[in-house]
Amino acid sequence: MKVLQLISSGGYYGAENMLLNLCASQQKAGCQNSLMIFYNVHAPNIEFYERARRRGLSVRMVHCQGRADWRAVRQIEECIQEDGIEVLHTHGYKADLYGYVAARRSGRPIVATCHNWLGGTAALGIYNHLDRMALKRFHGLAAVSDSVAQRLLDSGVAAKKIRTIANGIDVEPFERARPLPVFDFDGNNVVGIVARLDLQKGFECLLRATRELCGAFPELKVVIVGEGPDRQAIENMIQRFGLQSSVIVAGQHSDMPAIYAAMDIFVLPSLNEGLPMTILEAMASSKPVIATRVGAIPTVIKDGETGLLVDPGDANGLRDALARLLADSDLCGRIGSAGHNWVSRNYTSEAMALKYRQMYDEVLGISAIATIRTQALDNRNADARRA
Repeated sequence: MKVLQLISSGGYYGAENMLLNLCASQQKAGCQNSLMIFYNVHAPNIEFYERARRRGLSVRMVHCQGRADWRAVRQIEECIQEDGIEVLHTHGYKADLYGYVAARRSGRPIVATCHNWLGGTAALGIYNHLDRMALKRFHGLAAVSDSVAQRLLDSGVAAKKIRTIANGIDVEPFERARPLPVFDFDGNNVVGIVARLDLQKGFECLLRATRELCGAFPELKVVIVGEGPDRQAIENMIQRFGLQSSVIVAGQHSDMPAIYAAMDIFVLPSLNEGLPMTILEAMASSKPVIATRVGAIPTVIKDGETGLLVDPGDANGLRDALARLLADSDLCGRIGSAGHNWVSRNYTSEAMALKYRQMYDEVLGISAIATIRTQALDNRNADARRA
């Protein structure tokens, strides 16, 4: 089966990570993926394109000049025809909208993954509204969590089109990784977060908790890995809280297994999430994880067993959870081991790829039936006109 994966990428974040895992696992299962990435001439970013090329994927850029570029639609159509694409799979509102038009014009079924579908914002309200309208006409939708699936239902998408498909990872590279030397600090008080540098990831909460812990744990180091629009605001906050010697903003890194291996504790205090890939990766690395009760996180982390959960925005709760782990290495080991076992059994990229393949097969069947019915109706109408 030939599938075209379409995404608009501003960097290498959770959706991009999931998509590379999906393509790699589907190749092993005999599903051939082509990848198209929007190249926004007003804000160019080719990081994901370069990563996909290094992974040996068939990848090309869609050059997009503005908000409604019909040349971009034609580029997608040409790829569908040239590569013999059978199903179009989109990721994100821009890919959804352009992909929907191209799929309609090409007569191909279209599916989408809703990674963390939040609905409208003041800046993007019109695009989110158009996205909701388009998604209702897709042949199939995958939500990464039940909460995302519920938002789709609430927006009017038919329940029969929606299925929850959890993100999955390739566990093996995280099991055998060695620490990245630059982050291999002395002691065992390295707390790490891997996330887009966006205040919605709970950075203020983390920094407030860190400020209160430095007295009891003077060797504490917090490593922030990632890039994003709020980097300057986060760095300003670090200075305002007097944490320059305790918090390191490390930027983007490519060797993620080595990054996790250098951490003692992983934390993600997000205010909103779907199913973060970084939590799965940290658990695969046998690191104890502290995260918030949002999105699908509570389905992955059982509080006190496979990780620790706190409420979003609760700096005191996060402080207490960190203190609990920092003071008890045995507890860290038990939680890290339990988390690794849970992810290895339930969140592999192979299981994710199989579920997507089943969705493709189903929409192809539905599309074929619809085509046959349309052709039969056209034939009856033609017969009636001749009569």
